[in-house]
Amino acid sequence: MKKFLGIIVIGLLLSGNAYAATKFTYLSCKQIMKDNLSKDDFGKQDFLNNGKYSGHIFYKFKDLKKKATITVYQVGEFWESDWKSKKPKQIFKSKFEYDKKDSIYSGGEEITGQISSGYGVQNINGEYFQTTIFKANTGGTINDFHLIMDSKCEIVDKKSFNKLIKNGIN
Repeated sequence: MKKFLGIIVIGLLLSGNAYAATKFTYLSCKQIMKDNLSKDDFGKQDFLNNGKYSGHIFYKFKDLKKKATITVYQVGEFWESDWKSKKPKQIFKSKFEYDKKDSIYSGGEEITGQISSGYGVQNINGEYFQTTIFKANTGGTINDFHLIMDSKCEIVDKKSFNKLIKNGIN
């Protein structure tokens, strides 16, 4: 009887490992201005020129190769001159679609009817790349504002990620 119970306990322990929680993937990504397609004066400012390091973004998700919840954190706002000194804030958490053909997670939000942002995270041979698209057309001072930022991301461990989220990138 003891032997039977021992086999049951070991079986349960081993089957528990088969269904163990998938580890999170933690990414730290520079926001490098790729294309500034803006046609208004606000979008023509120097800090929004192509090639500029204009922000920093963090992603936390389980890379399940299917639809997944992704949390996005951002350091400051790209239009703030002192954005690097800001602590990251969670700006978005949502289910992202997954495209198996291109290994891309994609999601976004419409902040208002006139402002929207989209995010893409792609895994290419174990390396992650991200793209952020920001569009605004609010009338007044911001008309036809359209930015595309992308970069290769650094994979970080949970401890480093939590430290970055708590302290920022400085």
